[in-house]
Amino acid sequence: MSMVCPGCGLPLPAGSRRGRPARYHNAACRQRAHRARLVNSRSQELEALAAVESAASEVRRALLAGESPDQAVRLLSQTAAALNRQLGHSEAAPSVEADPVTKSVTPQADQPMPASPTAAQPVTKSVTANTRSRQRRAPRARRPVPLGVDTVRQERSTDPMRPGWRVVAGEADAPVLLGFLEPVFSVTGRRSSRWEARTERLTLVSGGPWRNRTEALVQLVAAYKPS
Repeated sequence: MSMVCPGCGLPLPAGSRRGRPARYHNAACRQRAHRARLVNSRSQELEALAAVESAASEVRRALLAGESPDQAVRLLSQTAAALNRQLGHSEAAPSVEADPVTKSVTPQADQPMPASPTAAQPVTKSVTANTRSRQRRAPRARRPVPLGVDTVRQERSTDPMRPGWRVVAGEADAPVLLGFLEPVFSVTGRRSSRWEARTERLTLVSGGPWRNRTEALVQLVAAYKPS
């Protein structure tokens, strides 16, 4: 019975009966299998990291577009806290012990005793404030970001742990992140021809995986909902 390479999924050539049989075709197959094991074992941490990168991209887009980044900053803080929990880091700040201060409570003989405090004069102040001056103007609702279909483009991912493509749209100096296109791997780590699409929050687009990357891109653009 021929063995299968865990890196590419292809059968291994039959070798001599002497010595230890080879498990991979070459170093590239060994590295591919190792990467697939890491992706499977650290999938939650990698998804949390992708959410942080997406939130940081939204903060950058809001700043370059001249909009208020408050909502994007809150999302970035939440995703960073989630990543911190996934990595098992404690969020509690270290306590600092102050040096005890020793002070004598007995007045010295050559120092006069402090005079008794005099009663403070009552302060009368109106507690009725002008309602109009305290009323704050409600923040304007953020307008949905229009999606220009002719500006949709794909950028190859530079993360070796998360291969695939980033899908963005809009101007080059203020891109809008639509989501991600990622190839489907088998349980043995072999890359198939099918593709799946994820939104900017790493939520899988229903209906996949699709036969090729073009079909996955069409479904991702159709599922995009501007916030």
